Amino acid sequence: MPSSLSTSRQKSSSAAISHAFPAHTKLFDLEHPPRCVYLLRSGRVLLARGRKVIVDYLSPGSFFGEQCLLGPTFREQIATCLSPVEVSTYRRSDLVHLLQKDRRFALRLLKNLALRLNRYEANVGDLVVERAERRLALLLLRFVSARADSGWVRLQCSPTNTELARTIGSTRWRVAHFMRRFQQLGWLERRPDLWVHREGLRRFLESAPTLR
Repeated sequence: MPSSLSTSRQKSSSAAISHAFPAHTKLFDLEHPPRCVYLLRSGRVLLARGRKVIVDYLSPGSFFGEQCLLGPTFREQIATCLSPVEVSTYRRSDLVHLLQKDRRFALRLLKNLALRLNRYEANVGDLVVERAERRLALLLLRFVSARADSGWVRLQCSPTNTELARTIGSTRWRVAHFMRRFQQLGWLERRPDLWVHREGLRRFLESAPTLR
């Protein structure tokens, strides 16, 4: 496992073990695949496939690291803490026992993984039918909390232009160009976190053309 894991604080609780990690910690990577399933309790985690593609920005309540169930030959994912995080970890044997014992936990895990799969399918669809500018705007919309009010909203995550480019399949230069345009249109600001005007973003998406 990555050497940074040795700095974690551990506390046993039934089948799970709780850990706290500082920002920028790699929970697992290509050389050290996950050996347990994680439940994110607080903070944000970036999930990448290899070193060039970002597939998700995980929020509290997310399960990840499920590749450990497939065996040690699956080494595609990298999980990095974007902020200080707290996680609960479940070893494979403990997780199987818990799934058999606790139906509510099993349903929670399945629903969470199904939601992630739905997001990934939506992202694949965007890559096929949407222009890069719209893909970026759609990604920013997904960072808006479902409970957010109208008007100006601080996004749940503020990735760098490089991270945004690795997420939508574009270049950092093009993302920087799009972000400047969004600011000129009046619905995006950096304060320094990313803020969007929810109605302005939606109006842009309604008017921006898709691929033909």
